[in-house]
Amino acid sequence: ENLRIFLAEGNVPWNALFFITSEITYGGRVTDRWDERCLGTVLKRFFTDQALNEEYKYSPSGTYYAPGVDTIEQVQAYIDQLPFSDPPEIFGMHDNANIAFQSQDANVVLRTILDVQPRMSSSNSGRTPDEIVYELAQSIEDKLPKELLDLDQAMEGTFDLDDQGRVKSLSTVLRQEVDRFNKLLAVLWPSLRDVKRAIKGLVVMSAELELVYQSFLNNEVPNLWSAAAYPSLKPLGSWVKDFCLRIDFIQEWLVQGPPKSFWLSGFFFPQGFLTGTLQTHARKYNLPIDTLSFQFKVVQGKYIQPGDPVPEKYLDPVEDGVLVHGVYMDAFRWNDEAGQLQDSLPGQMKAYLPVLHMVPTPDFTPPATHYISPMYKTSVRAGVLSTTGHSTNFVVACHLPSDMPRDYWISKGAALLCQPE
Repeated sequence: ENLRIFLAEGNVPWNALFFITSEITYGGRVTDRWDERCLGTVLKRFFTDQALNEEYKYSPSGTYYAPGVDTIEQVQAYIDQLPFSDPPEIFGMHDNANIAFQSQDANVVLRTILDVQPRMSSSNSGRTPDEIVYELAQSIEDKLPKELLDLDQAMEGTFDLDDQGRVKSLSTVLRQEVDRFNKLLAVLWPSLRDVKRAIKGLVVMSAELELVYQSFLNNEVPNLWSAAAYPSLKPLGSWVKDFCLRIDFIQEWLVQGPPKSFWLSGFFFPQGFLTGTLQTHARKYNLPIDTLSFQFKVVQGKYIQPGDPVPEKYLDPVEDGVLVHGVYMDAFRWNDEAGQLQDSLPGQMKAYLPVLHMVPTPDFTPPATHYISPMYKTSVRAGVLSTTGHSTNFVVACHLPSDMPRDYWISKGAALLCQPE
C-alpha cells in the first residue's frame, strides 16, 4: 500500500522507501545501532534506482537478479535454478562465513550427542564418569592460584593520591579488577572442593553440584561459574587457561606496576579501563571528559600474544593514551605492508591485530576513509541493552584505515573481538 501511494506521483522516492523500511518496518524492531547500520547497508543494494536496470545484479557472481519475465511460471523457473544453499556472497560476506556457519552447526550436533549419551564406562578398563570429573576438578584446582589477589602487595605508589588529592583513575580500575577476580575465585574454590567431596560421598550431590558435574563431563563452563564471570564462549579447558592468564596479568600489574602494553582482553570489564584512560587524560590536561574520544593508531608489525611477556625494548613508551594488545579481527585482517585493512585469507577465521595506541583526543572525528569497527567481548555480538544504548557485550568503536568503502566491511560483518571461541 505504501509503495502504491509513493508511485502515484510517477517517480520512485527511493529515500522515502529506504527510510520507511530500514527505520520503521524493520528498523523499529532493531535496538542496537550497529545492527541498524548493517540493516541499512544491506537494503542499499536493493533500494536503488540501479535496481531497475535489466543488467543490475544483487551479487558479484551475477547469480541473483530480478528476472525480466512476465509470468509466474517463468519466475518459478528462475527460482528453481538458484543454488539450494545461499552462498555468503549474496549477503556480501566472505567465503569464511560458510565455514563458521558449518562449524557452528557441527558444534550444536556434538553438544546434543554429549547431552544424551549414557554416563557409563564403555569397558572394564575405561574410567567411570566419577573418576573423570574428580581428576578434572583436581587438575583445575591445581592450576588456580591458592590465594586471593592482595592489594597489600601492590607496588609502592600504585594507590597514592595525585597533587590534588585524587586517586589515580587507572589505580581505581586496578582495584575494581582485583575485587572482581577475587569474587570469581571465591565461587570457583568451593564448587571444586564440594564436587570432589560429593563424588566421595562426604556431602550430598545437590542440584547445583550436579550441573557442575555434568558440565565437567561435557567440557563446558558450569553456569555457576559463568554467572559470576566475564562473557566467554571458550570450552572448559581453554576457559581455565584463559582465566589463569588473566589472574597473572592483574597480579603482574599490581606488583610490578603498569605494563607498557595492556592486555585489553584480559580485563573483567574493559569498558571501565577505557573510561579510566579517558579520565586520566582529562585530568592531565584539564579537559572535559565528555569531549574526549579515542583516536586509534596501529603500531605496525608489533604483535604480542596473550600471556606473553612484553620485551623490554620491544615497544616505545607513549606520552598520552595507552598501548593495548590481545584484539582479534573477525571477517578481515591487517596488512602490515599496506598499513590498512584487507580481506581475510581463505580459512583464516580470526586474524590478530597488532598493538593499538589509543590516544584520547578532544572533539575527534575519524577520517571518512576509515572503517568504523565495533569491538565486542565475544563473537556472539549480543548482550543486554545498557543505559548507554549499547549492548553490554560492546566495548568501543575503533576506526581503522582502509581503501574500501565502509559498506564493503559492514556487509562482511567485520568487527574486532576481545577473545575468539
